[in-house]
Amino acid sequence: TELLYTAGPIGLRQVQAGARAVLEAGGTATEAGAAALVALDADLHTRVWSPRGSAGLLAGALFLDSLPVTARARAA
Repeated sequence: TELLYTAGPIGLRQVQAGARAVLEAGGTATEAGAAALVALDADLHTRVWSPRGSAGLLAGALFLDSLPVTARARAA
């Protein structure tokens, strides 16, 4: 992907760790998770790294993460 090409394997692992931090903070539906996402976004902008090739996938994942837990349980 674009991110792996521009940031290399070390950058990819760093971004994965940032995404993991969002999930471990409770996801984007929580205040802590949303703050972690803002921090990850700021870090990406500072480094001029872009997940261009996966933007649609990211948008879908964020949408699903924003659904209430009960809605996710029913969908499964």
